[in-house]
Amino acid sequence: MVTSATVRIVRAYMNLTQFELAKRMGVSPGSVSAVESGTNRVTPEFAKKFKRAVGITDSVLIDIQYLQQQLIES
Repeated sequence: MVTSATVRIVRAYMNLTQFELAKRMGVSPGSVSAVESGTNRVTPEFAKKFKRAVGITDSVLIDIQYLQQQLIES
């Protein structure tokens, strides 16, 4: 599952700006910003474009979410 936090974390890890990620996804930079800030929810279409743009699989997303949860709990 793609969350706003996942988008921020993966984008930062890949050293991409919101503009660069948006370009890869074929969406506006405002869309990326709105998702990252929590103003807009992650839609299935956004998630699909995000995963394709950054080359991430569902199994990697599960690992990222697990690590996020571990950080929250510690």
